[in-house]
Amino acid sequence: MERATQRTAQRGTYGIGDRQPSRFLGSLSEEARKELLSIGSPQQYPPGAKIFVEGAPGDCLMLLETGYVKVTRKRANGYEALIAIRVGGDVLGEMAVIDDVPRLATVTAGEDIDVHVIQRRALQKFLGKYPETTLHIMRLSNRRLHSANTWRIVIGEFPVRVRLARVLAELAENHGKPLGSRTLICIELTQTELAALVGSGVRAVQQELARLRADGIVGTKYRETSVLKPDLLRAIGLLPPIGR
Repeated sequence: MERATQRTAQRGTYGIGDRQPSRFLGSLSEEARKELLSIGSPQQYPPGAKIFVEGAPGDCLMLLETGYVKVTRKRANGYEALIAIRVGGDVLGEMAVIDDVPRLATVTAGEDIDVHVIQRRALQKFLGKYPETTLHIMRLSNRRLHSANTWRIVIGEFPVRVRLARVLAELAENHGKPLGSRTLICIELTQTELAALVGSGVRAVQQELARLRADGIVGTKYRETSVLKPDLLRAIGLLPPIGR
């Protein structure tokens, strides 16, 4: 998988479910951003590496520079469901550090990623010097919460076909790479992960994905999905055409 997420992040993309750009690093002043990066230790993780584990102590946060990660949470039945995707420019694990609570979710590298790790003590010192950063973090958390609540309403109001089309359209727009007449979604998702994003069972998503494929709207291979007719896909998802 090519590292297209960094390029899409530079176009102002955002995590699935978010309805507006929410890159954390971009919200800081240049001075604050440089100092925050200077107090962190750079690290790299390969695909599949567990960055944070749900329930573990939150002693640091990470600034995601390149690549993408998958955010998952355990359901009551023990099943781990994908709830979000974060890309370069995002902050990870901030609430566990600020509120001194266990990790709320598991974060897994979706590809090779570069991060800056900032320990709690260093962060507290930084926030004392740049108190406005706390406000940026709270605004980001509020946007994510609002996005999650909005998506719950969508799940309750619209059928699987509409929700699937909306998820695929947003993935293509925010994490897509144009390849001739198609747009390759540069995020590897299993059908179980896709179903979790849609908020439906795997079988129902498979059926609707087959319909979209039969209609020539999307194309699929093993863990690879391309959008062939984006305008039709957005129309099914009740989304406005791109550019409007």
